[in-house]
Amino acid sequence: MDRIYIDGLELFAHHGVLEAEKAAGQTFFISAELRLDCRQAGMTDDLAETVNYAEVCTGIAKVFTAQTYDLIETCAEQVVAFVLHTYPQVRSVVVTVEKPQAPVGQHVRNISVQIERAWHRIYLGLGANLGDPKAALDTAAQQMACDALRVTQCSPYYKTKPVSDIPQDDYLNCVLEAQTTLPPRELMAHLLAVEAGLGRERNERWGPRTIDIDVLLYGDLVSDDPDIIIPHPRMHERLFVLEPFCAVNPYAVHPLLGQRMAELKEALTGDCVND
Repeated sequence: MDRIYIDGLELFAHHGVLEAEKAAGQTFFISAELRLDCRQAGMTDDLAETVNYAEVCTGIAKVFTAQTYDLIETCAEQVVAFVLHTYPQVRSVVVTVEKPQAPVGQHVRNISVQIERAWHRIYLGLGANLGDPKAALDTAAQQMACDALRVTQCSPYYKTKPVSDIPQDDYLNCVLEAQTTLPPRELMAHLLAVEAGLGRERNERWGPRTIDIDVLLYGDLVSDDPDIIIPHPRMHERLFVLEPFCAVNPYAVHPLLGQRMAELKEALTGDCVND
């Protein structure tokens, strides 16, 4: 991945835990490393094919001085969010905020915070069998989209039989490919809020539902966090997941099994009808 460096952007702002810092203000230095593909810009000599770093500097200055924060960690997060959410070409960014006049009571050359954030490709499985399932899937995809989550592809909708002995209607399922800057726990909280807004109630396991949103893959991350197990522990056993997944990206690799989605799908039998 190519890089654009902005080194030591000098800004005067009023950040700090102490009231004296907020009142008097002080000088900060912001550096940013933008990671993106610069080949097309290099081949065409066209500014539109890359990121205008003068514009980025102006934007960082505006974001950094717009509000007052206690922590330079918060300042760094604000700068990162501005860069990633404003410039879709940037895949990841490293931001350093230096505070050379920090009142730490000791002689130090500098105090700084550095954070790195990136876009992650994720796959989400959606299902519904109460009310109007198609409207629920459509609305869920619309409501989850935000600055920190962009839906890039949606599979066709598939009608499938419920995997349960509980009497209920057939499901409508799909898989979304998306990009997000949210870490897994924040992503899960965001998706749960979307479910709740659409009336999801968790009364009965395997029971009917207005909407269900599962995180299937999050890049190549493997997580055993009980609140968000990634990859989804049963996705490779479910045709209603693999069929729509293959419609989006049959070549995606399961990070634990080392097999492509198309290979996992071939190992299963059953019915999954395109609605």
